[in-house]
Amino acid sequence: MKRRRFLLGAAAAGAAAAQSRPTPTPAPTPVPGPVLRLGPERLAVTESPHQRELKRALFERLNADRAANGVAPLLWEPRAARVADRFCLDAALGASFGHWDPEGRAPYVRWALAGGVDYHAENVGAYSISGGRLPAPLLELALESHAAMMAERPPHDGHRRTILDPTLTHVGIGVGAAGGQVRMAQEFTRVGFEWIEVPAAPLRAGATARFAARPLAGREIGLVEVRFEPPPRPLPPADGRHGAAYGYPPIARSLYPRTAAGVRYLDGSTGDFRVQADGSFETSFALDRGPGLYLVLCYLRDGPGEMQAFTAAGIVAHPW
Repeated sequence: MKRRRFLLGAAAAGAAAAQSRPTPTPAPTPVPGPVLRLGPERLAVTESPHQRELKRALFERLNADRAANGVAPLLWEPRAARVADRFCLDAALGASFGHWDPEGRAPYVRWALAGGVDYHAENVGAYSISGGRLPAPLLELALESHAAMMAERPPHDGHRRTILDPTLTHVGIGVGAAGGQVRMAQEFTRVGFEWIEVPAAPLRAGATARFAARPLAGREIGLVEVRFEPPPRPLPPADGRHGAAYGYPPIARSLYPRTAAGVRYLDGSTGDFRVQADGSFETSFALDRGPGLYLVLCYLRDGPGEMQAFTAAGIVAHPW
């Protein structure tokens, strides 16, 4: 996901108001409450022993394909591997396909509920055979699934483009098999923050949520989007989401950093939150769409022009 930030000098701001972003809602006063700071340790959770050698082989193949295309290697993300394992096993047991699990949760929902806060993208492969007897070892089938993704051609090459995305930094791989059902998932992330703070527990709908973070050196915040996902519902077999592509939910609110003196956004505003000297920032917003998941996407830039999304931190509003 990419966004652009447009600024004007104070004298030109009024003339450009027709092209402005939506008028921001004043930030509510934060309600004091415990927060959870997720720093570098979020990338080093306990590794799952499930199919360790198979995952290593898939990880090496994925990075070999990136190297062959001039793309830097990915680092291993054990939390993402755990999320992938659980999803793949559930999908194999239920003989379900696609990105949604049987409870109707999209990949970004599962990632957020597992404590993931970095930007997330998912590839899923499936193999199914009647009779319950696999014709080849599990590793061979998983490697074939990955090879099929790499063999895609435009415009239907979404899996391949994700594998070769140079902005992604980490990956966790999961696999699950039951009877004649095999599922393999690649859970990619993009790490751009030294630390991220979110509420330590679910909040009630209508409350005010606080979010804070500090980008890694060399990056600066350009935009914060709050997106809203209602509570999931079980996914019946005939649901059209089976096998369909997915995207992040709609934008509920956009928040911008305060501008320097004499500089305004196109609508004449000066922004919504302050950025500190060390690059860290803090903002707040109301959970005013009712119960569900409020997904915070932060867009960073490391120079002029386009910004890239680097978080997918989820804040849950109950009752779920």
